[in-house]
Amino acid sequence: MLLRSLAFLTLFLASASLAQEAQEAREPEEDCQVATDAPEGLRRLVAAYPDVLCGATATELLWKDGTRMPYETRDRTTPMDEEDRLNSADLRDQMEQPYPAGKDAPPPQWGEDPGRYRCEAFFTKLYGDTQQTVAKNTIKTKWLDQKNIRFSALHTASDHLEAIKAELKRLPPKLRKIAEPTSGTFVWRKVKGKKTAKGNSTQRLSAHSYAVAIDIAVPHSDFWGWVKPDKEGRYPYKNRIPFEIVEIFEKHCFIWGGRWAHFDTMHFEYRPELLPQCL
Repeated sequence: MLLRSLAFLTLFLASASLAQEAQEAREPEEDCQVATDAPEGLRRLVAAYPDVLCGATATELLWKDGTRMPYETRDRTTPMDEEDRLNSADLRDQMEQPYPAGKDAPPPQWGEDPGRYRCEAFFTKLYGDTQQTVAKNTIKTKWLDQKNIRFSALHTASDHLEAIKAELKRLPPKLRKIAEPTSGTFVWRKVKGKKTAKGNSTQRLSAHSYAVAIDIAVPHSDFWGWVKPDKEGRYPYKNRIPFEIVEIFEKHCFIWGGRWAHFDTMHFEYRPELLPQCL
């Protein structure tokens, strides 16, 4: 009888210990929530990536693994030129400019580059910080021109790309022909800038490095670095991509480089946090 009681007590204590450990393991996620004073930008990030993000405070983004990422990392009272700001963008920079989806959105004004600012720490954590890590999470598929491409399978990115392909195939032949050729998706590289004596690359990783971007329709595309700036150093906006194509990408959570004053009309990238219908 004594031995049976001791065995029962041991089992009870072990069960209680496991229950406590389980409770402690759950506590970080259970405590992770969106605070009432969290900025709208952080709220949209949590809504866009619920598989890895669980909450936000007034100053930080909260990840399910316990990581706390600051919303702001730089002093905004100190003037900063555009290239330095792009290279050191924080989450506030990334989320600050609203993305104007829709047929009636006017061409971007100078200084409007929604989505062009990317917090590199956020994207490397989201998709991987090396070419090998990103590659492991890609899938192979065929684009409309039957070219093999690789795209990230994380955070439903590739699912949205497949939905885009299905809709593009239903376009009238003339429009589909424009969308058919692709010049690439996953390439680990720096962003291409305007050609200078020092080369044409910047210091920040391209969205292509994370396998969440695709370039299409190069023969019908325009890029700010291909045109001569005006007297004020601004680049006259150009676009030849039909809106019917843009509309399909935006419907499925991709932003378009044609919404940027620094236009890149061949470029589309998966950015659900910037599109209300994706939240």
